[in-house]
Amino acid sequence: MAVGGLALLLLAPFIFELTVTRATAPQRRRSTRARGGEPVGDLFRNNCARCHGADGRGDTPLGNTYQAPDFTDPEWWQKHSNITGSASLISIVNRGKGGMPAFGKKLSRTEIRRLVGYVRRFKNQKPSN
Repeated sequence: MAVGGLALLLLAPFIFELTVTRATAPQRRRSTRARGGEPVGDLFRNNCARCHGADGRGDTPLGNTYQAPDFTDPEWWQKHSNITGSASLISIVNRGKGGMPAFGKKLSRTEIRRLVGYVRRFKNQKPSN
């Protein structure tokens, strides 16, 4: 019995460390991502491209279903200037709009800001006809 107690006493610090590491790992992972861990192109591909397309044109089956905008179309940006400011786009990504789901609980504020910056770059691309 004394040997078992001694073994438990010796293993206790390792068990404690394992428990603490597992309990805090998701928090550490999120804060690393918030500092820019995942490249913004990957964030877009993993969260947005299924509807908006990897090229931002919205020409995907889901994009057509939900009428996703063509972010490369200068006319779209001009026509929707009331919602294309960074603050408005951040709010839309955070809360969702129409058929677009909210990403505020899935992505950090930093990730959402980075995605909006990425989307805004599409407006400077020449549309291909």
